[in-house]
Amino acid sequence: MSAIVQREIPQVDPAANAIDFSRPFIPEPFTPLFHTPAYGRLTAEQRLRYNQLHAGYFHEQIMFFEKALARNVLGRFLSEPLPEKLKSGVQMFMAEEARHSEMFWRLNKKCAPQFYGSRDFYFIRVPPLLAKILDAISRRPKLFPLFLWLMLLEEERALYYGKIFTKSPELEPHFMAVQRAHLADEIGHVKWDEELLDWIWPETNPLLRRINARLLCWMIDEFFSAPKRAGVRVVEELAKEFPSLSPELPRMRSELLALATNKKYRSSLYSPEMVPQTFARFEQWPEFAPVLRLLTQTE
Repeated sequence: MSAIVQREIPQVDPAANAIDFSRPFIPEPFTPLFHTPAYGRLTAEQRLRYNQLHAGYFHEQIMFFEKALARNVLGRFLSEPLPEKLKSGVQMFMAEEARHSEMFWRLNKKCAPQFYGSRDFYFIRVPPLLAKILDAISRRPKLFPLFLWLMLLEEERALYYGKIFTKSPELEPHFMAVQRAHLADEIGHVKWDEELLDWIWPETNPLLRRINARLLCWMIDEFFSAPKRAGVRVVEELAKEFPSLSPELPRMRSELLALATNKKYRSSLYSPEMVPQTFARFEQWPEFAPVLRLLTQTE
């Protein structure tokens, strides 16, 4: 078995290398409130702070995906009779995902120790029953290969996002550094996702494929599209820090939730330009027609 190459985690802890809170942490279009009228009513200081709060949630999403889903899926495949080269790749995949989670948590903790000093998640709060269900089914990827499709979709989108980060010199340097490290690894992750799908999906029962495609459609719509629970908590936290926004909070919530039916916004989350390999694979299998309609917001 080939050795796993360890990639160094960017250092974000030295006191001499402080976070620059005068800069945005992520590109503005990655923040949902940017796409609402409410954003235009915020002051420059409030916009900047919203950007920084949402960046913490942005990292939480990656950590949740990698720790709660990808680790279970990939770990189960290691017990399958994979080709030796692919099994070695999956081992490296898991090691890199663990390092990513550590990297993002360390940066979140450095930026907001009051939120992340003793926990990974502040804005994401998964009900215990749902957490148990997700844990159980993600450990059965041969029965629920939809998680591999979700991994491919989200990791190819991470490539697109990472490239935008690297072209945004106005962003805070620590955030640029971790995104560059993440981007470097995600290229291999997309490749391994595709190899695992080639190994399992054609052998999956056609009825099970259709069931998984429908479940994937629901999961994307519920958790990986327009802002709902955690996205609203970000603006609630903003209002705590800026009490003058309290009267505006109901309107901000309403405008955020309205993005769920905003076709222009939803289409900006996924497109053939952003995730070309995933779209091409969806188009190869007729069971994914509902997923393509959801992602492109077509009837």
